[in-house]
Amino acid sequence: MQKKVTIVALTSSDNENLIIYPRSLKSRIYHILKKLIQRQVTLTQPIIQIIILAAICIITLLTLTNLVYTKTNTEPATSLRYASSVFVERIPASRTMFSRVTISSDQMENVRQEFDNRRRKVARMCDIIGMKTSHLNTTLMHMVIDVKHNLSWCPIRKAASSTWMNNFILMQDIPPDFIVDLMRRNWLRSTDVIRQKFQQNMNVTKIYENMNRTKTFLIVRHPLERLLSAYRDKFEHVRNHEHYYKRFGQRIVLKYRQSNITKLEPTFEEFLLFIINERYFDEHWMPYYRFCKPCTIHYNYILKFETLDRDQNFLIQDMNLNKYLHEKNNVQNMNPRGTTTRQVLDNYIKDIPQSLLHEIYKIYENDYKLFDYSFNIF
Repeated sequence: MQKKVTIVALTSSDNENLIIYPRSLKSRIYHILKKLIQRQVTLTQPIIQIIILAAICIITLLTLTNLVYTKTNTEPATSLRYASSVFVERIPASRTMFSRVTISSDQMENVRQEFDNRRRKVARMCDIIGMKTSHLNTTLMHMVIDVKHNLSWCPIRKAASSTWMNNFILMQDIPPDFIVDLMRRNWLRSTDVIRQKFQQNMNVTKIYENMNRTKTFLIVRHPLERLLSAYRDKFEHVRNHEHYYKRFGQRIVLKYRQSNITKLEPTFEEFLLFIINERYFDEHWMPYYRFCKPCTIHYNYILKFETLDRDQNFLIQDMNLNKYLHEKNNVQNMNPRGTTTRQVLDNYIKDIPQSLLHEIYKIYENDYKLFDYSFNIF
């Protein structure tokens, strides 16, 4: 007997975190390019060639300007002047490619068995936790559903989401080389292109039907490691994340700072206190079980950040996506200050009270249990 799935109307508050915040001149260039993507125009038209040439010229000039400023002033994070981008060290975005290898049939079978074990574990824990059905409206509106390539993805932030935003774009027919190059140079945000291409402007029942026609996957990582990754990306430094500082950071510092710290931004401990006391979840730190609803949507592939290279290679090979996602086209965005590893996490939490970490565990307990993560990492 099939399980009942409840779908309710989407409210405006559910869609709040889909707001796109412009980034001055870069954003203007992007909106020009977005119109090209929207209309799927022919690039041989003279007017389009002029627009593209002008955009490339502007981007080249700004790139040269960035190179000039690379050696300009820097200011420690403890200074209030840090809020001004003039005094911030310009750190080029880091890029890396994950290894694309052909997996043997025996290896494919071994990984498939592990994936089956992960799915059974989730199903078993869903029965124990008692999470049988859930409203899917918000989850479906966030899903990237590619019926053409028979693949749908729940984009969990801070778990290889930038990599797979790029992958879904590369799988489409629309991105000419110059758009791919702009994404590589970080002049064009893949998230905005994805939202435009896979915008869910139909009713949720139709979205659910389309998703069920495809294979589904999600990527998870250790919940506390993901929280730290979100903190380092959105809160640790103001530059390029003024929105997060104005929306959350200032209030966190005013409400939860109890020491003589002169740092403008919130500390990781203050960020955790904010989550514990206010239970407000942005998409970058919302629990997996709430964002992707794994007890209602039965994902075909559950990838883990800890075995990401192998898991991605398996998925790409199993879904016959090799011709779209060959290694030379794959670029993975990373925090310019380095990847958040278990060793980095240990350094950040060494002075945080165990009682506070346990409170965080209770909030994300379902994620730990569903995806077989341990709280005993210290």
